[in-house]
Amino acid sequence: MDAVGRQERKRLATRQNIYDTAINLFREKGYHATTVEEIANEADVAKATFFKHFPKKYELIEEVLNQRREKLWAASKDEKIKHLSTKMQISHMMNILCQTIENDRPLSEIALQEFMGSGDLFREEAPSIEIFFQTLERGRQNGELRADVPTRVVARVLWSYYLESYLAWSRNVQGPSLEAMLREGVEIVFRGIEVEKK
Repeated sequence: MDAVGRQERKRLATRQNIYDTAINLFREKGYHATTVEEIANEADVAKATFFKHFPKKYELIEEVLNQRREKLWAASKDEKIKHLSTKMQISHMMNILCQTIENDRPLSEIALQEFMGSGDLFREEAPSIEIFFQTLERGRQNGELRADVPTRVVARVLWSYYLESYLAWSRNVQGPSLEAMLREGVEIVFRGIEVEKK
């Protein structure tokens, strides 16, 4: 069992080393200017080892996006924020996305460009929509949101607004922060779906 544990730790450490090396090179040189050979050499692994962990270079970008989604899932399950209003929970999730994106602009711009160019947007519904949907649905069942609110539609609206804001933020370095744009969007959406307080 210990041998298996060591092997798995070694495998995960190698994968993390390749990932960290690639991300640093992407920041320095750009995604397309960085070759698999460079990543393997810099990480001090064989090219075959690279492909064992990441069969396609784009899977490194997918890993960036997956880590972002995992933070979103963790926030949606966090018992510390479940007592907050639905609007505050959604705002909290948007803030987590903002921090990840705004704290590393070079990588965030690369991830966005490659995601948009990958075609993934057209192949499946974004997993983040399900996270928003589940949070909104809890709020509707708790009586915070109007009973006639189609929460799946609202989840898509929120995600679409997030993506468009992300694009606008990436195009304009001098523009408003992504956090400010998303805060405004959440505020406007919830004006139309919250139960009016008497």
